[in-house]
Amino acid sequence: MSSSDRNFLSYVIYLWPLVFIFGLGQSVMRINGNAAELGISAVVTIVDMIVFLSLFCGTAWWVFQPLRSSLGKSGEPEKHRRIIENVLMDFPWRALRAYTIAGWGFAFYLIMMISSVALMGEHPFTWRMFVSLALNFCFGAGMLAPSLAVASSIIYSGRLRLKLSQKGLFVSLLSDEHSDRHITSSSHRPWLVFMVTGLFPTLILGLYVYLALGGNDMEEHFILSQSLVLLTMSISASIILVWTISHTLKQVTDTLETGLRHLASGQFKGRVPVLLDDDFGELARGLNTALAGLQEREDLKDSLAIAAEIQQGLLPKHAPVIPFYKLQGFQQTCYSVGGDYYDYIELEDGRVWLMIADVSGKGYPAALTMANLQAMLRGLATVDWPIETAANYLNESFCDSLAAGRFVTMFMAKLQPQSHSLVWMNAGHVPPLLATKDGIKALEASAPPLGLVKSVSYEVVRTELHPGDTLLAYTDGATETSGRVGKEMYGEKRLRAWLLEHLETPVEALPELLLEELNDFGRNEEDDDLTLLCMRRE
Repeated sequence: MSSSDRNFLSYVIYLWPLVFIFGLGQSVMRINGNAAELGISAVVTIVDMIVFLSLFCGTAWWVFQPLRSSLGKSGEPEKHRRIIENVLMDFPWRALRAYTIAGWGFAFYLIMMISSVALMGEHPFTWRMFVSLALNFCFGAGMLAPSLAVASSIIYSGRLRLKLSQKGLFVSLLSDEHSDRHITSSSHRPWLVFMVTGLFPTLILGLYVYLALGGNDMEEHFILSQSLVLLTMSISASIILVWTISHTLKQVTDTLETGLRHLASGQFKGRVPVLLDDDFGELARGLNTALAGLQEREDLKDSLAIAAEIQQGLLPKHAPVIPFYKLQGFQQTCYSVGGDYYDYIELEDGRVWLMIADVSGKGYPAALTMANLQAMLRGLATVDWPIETAANYLNESFCDSLAAGRFVTMFMAKLQPQSHSLVWMNAGHVPPLLATKDGIKALEASAPPLGLVKSVSYEVVRTELHPGDTLLAYTDGATETSGRVGKEMYGEKRLRAWLLEHLETPVEALPELLLEELNDFGRNEEDDDLTLLCMRRE
């Protein structure tokens, strides 16, 4: 037996409530004597059963055909995913249409068959008896049978969806296209059960009472016996339908609970099967969307960690050894990656380029610009251009490549150990502080940041360095550190005072000590990136 045949056989087994209700109705009619009253022999009952099974098995075959074809493609679920999902989404609707037609067709058959047998029998068959019999057949075959068949189809499709979810089907997100053609919302299902097994039987019983009141004893007995058949079938069907709803809800809530466990334990790759196309299905899709979003965030964290590692690799590993000079750099980003940059590049003649820069913005865009700046500076250092020429080149490049409103502030200097001098230029950067025996001097900016205005001339300044002179270049993350109380910032005044207190401190220890000072002041992860470049002539 092929897998498709096994699936169909499994589906037919799920339709057991139809056979149960039909057999129950026939049994009650035999027990209460109505079958004998109408002259219904065992042969007629067997014929009715054969017609019933043939009709509803044929209907089940027709309902299952699209599913049979699509399940044959389940070996390649990703390729045929949309086909399989659409077929299963339409499965309850197809079942509703087919079993409704089959049910009313079988009701018409029963009315004609049993009426013909009754008219040919010895007992009288009045119109009141005919109406009560027709109402029973219409209710049982035309209403109960389709309802039970659709409920069984929903249970089967839910079990099949759960199985297919292991292959990646029916785990869609809110953003995915999906059908909203569900039979009914979860809040309406109890009302449908009430209408089918409570309201309509009550109305029919009311008609039975009306018919019985106007009939003779024989008719009254027959109608009351039919009422017993009606009650037995409606009560049994209500039990089956309530069990169906509770079983389906239990299955759905179990999968949702599993999804919540995934969420709580951080297993964001897990997904919740969408077993129903209703509000519970939307809830499952919403949970899948949340899990997918959290997984993307975890993946982004991994990517950021790699990016941070790459960016740290762009910074100098150690300071160059320069006679009579000490250098030390430091960087702390508020995000995994940032736009702050410092570097020292040794030239062939012993001179050293010193740079500290701050790219506008944060995160990936700033980090990419920073990487571009580092690459260009390293390339320019090989040709040993004057720093003002290099700054002009950088400005023209950034004017062409940066988006409007983005820019780079940079302090760039050339340390000349032989002459103990510093040739520098400042393109819109916060002024570095040069502490000398005469006090602290700010190396002010003389030109706008790079990338704002084309054809700007960057001029350099030459400063003599004496023993003990200390340079502290920094980004605005130092002076704009927020205090613990209020919105007061650390500011340049406090930074100047701190530098004067640490003129005897080894240069290697200055960045860590300043970071401690800023942390004590109230620096937190919401503050800007912090980058420092310290230099001292011994």
